[in-house]
Amino acid sequence: MSGPLDGVRILDLTRLLPGGYCTLLLADLGADVIKVEEPGRGDYVRLMPPLVEGDSAFHLALNRGKRSVTLNLKSLEGAATLRRLARWADALVESFRPGVLDELGVGYPALAAENERLVYVAISGYGQDGPYRDRVGHDVNYVGVAGALALNAPPGGAPIVPPVQVGDLGGGMAAAVGLVACLDEARRTGRGRFVDIAMMDVAFSWLQIPVATYLATGERPRPGGEWLTGGYAFYRVYEAGDGRFLAVGAVEPKFWQAFCEALSLPELAAEQAAGPERQEEVAARVGAVLATRPRDEWLARLEGLETCVGPVNDLPEALDDPQLRHRGMVASVEGRPVGAASPIRVSGWEPQARPAPRLGEHTEQVLAEAGLAPEEVAGLREGGAL
Repeated sequence: MSGPLDGVRILDLTRLLPGGYCTLLLADLGADVIKVEEPGRGDYVRLMPPLVEGDSAFHLALNRGKRSVTLNLKSLEGAATLRRLARWADALVESFRPGVLDELGVGYPALAAENERLVYVAISGYGQDGPYRDRVGHDVNYVGVAGALALNAPPGGAPIVPPVQVGDLGGGMAAAVGLVACLDEARRTGRGRFVDIAMMDVAFSWLQIPVATYLATGERPRPGGEWLTGGYAFYRVYEAGDGRFLAVGAVEPKFWQAFCEALSLPELAAEQAAGPERQEEVAARVGAVLATRPRDEWLARLEGLETCVGPVNDLPEALDDPQLRHRGMVASVEGRPVGAASPIRVSGWEPQARPAPRLGEHTEQVLAEAGLAPEEVAGLREGGAL
């Protein structure tokens, strides 16, 4: 069975994680993703360690299932070639600083003039307008401005850099959503769109609960002190007797009651929503009981009970977790595991396990499909455009 995006051609001009993750999701849904890369160097992710037989492990995971074309966009011939590719494509994703591709003659106005149904997605740190438009940055900067980083801290402690790149990955997923939505409209109306994705915006949009609470009450959120950030005993991490950890998420009263009863602390069921001054005492009593047995013994004792308790897996444990293994969350290419698999499951469709492309591996193939004659391709190569 063909994939949901079978036949969709996407030009990927992005580098590193945000755009690469966006187009990986789309490739795993069947889109023909064509990386348009700088000759000689390509996507910077190709150079990032660790290396596996000379290839970046990050590249092998993030760019699997895509094709690669090399094109020098700083040359007149290279820019003209991209405009020709845009006539043939359905969508384009880029992650340059705002205005860079306009200066090269291949921004949205120029490409929309070649193909009015083109969906053009621009991923940037702070968006295409506003006072921060031209700022450089990375994920830690975007989540810092958005207010997310300040909340990722223990009570009275310094903010901790998140272990996953919230703005990068969230921005990539938001870009994929925007692209697919506008692609559907383009098929219905013949009109494309410009999609402006700011990773700062995405990080802020993920703060739905703290933003809504603050706007309603005017109370400043307490890092590590709110219901869902560890300030309450029913939703936090506890250390077991062997130094490993348990994640307790007993939000609903029935789950908290079942948990307290399982720990022979039924009297604490009524303390679930007690004020902050009581929460540390409740948590201390829970922690003292959990410290009497190893983590996995507690998991076995709580198995089958509706308590919302699970392990805090380290990465090797997560890779070996029976649920993650059952869900097939490790992607393999040619029999070798390379990275995390797509979280989007579609009935009757399995992503094609094609390897990540060598730099420029599909240049002649793609240009021929786009209608360029062999002598044109040869001329572009001789002129340094490829």
